[in-house]
Amino acid sequence: MTITYANGQTIKAALVIRTDNRIRVVTQGSDDVTEFTQLSGSTWVSEDCEAVRIEFGPQRANREYTEENCICSHELAARLIHMLHHPEEEEDAGTPIPSPSLDPTAARPVV
Repeated sequence: MTITYANGQTIKAALVIRTDNRIRVVTQGSDDVTEFTQLSGSTWVSEDCEAVRIEFGPQRANREYTEENCICSHELAARLIHMLHHPEEEEDAGTPIPSPSLDPTAARPVV
């Protein structure tokens, strides 16, 4: 992801966690977590109340996701891919999503 400040400074960042209106990221060159809050559904502000533009990465609408190019189980991959393509459907809260495999010999995603 890329964060652009009002003064034009652009910083690459990695998403740590996202909620409805907040994200926490680690910016390139820093070990600290930085929090941004989304106001009115479109404006992001820093911890110092400075407006920023946040780009979550290139659009991947044409990218094909398959169970074969995921590092998790095929069952989990299928569920996640289905959720990606059908965001309007509610996930059954009673069915937990299993943790991905930590097996170092597991297949890695094809990027």
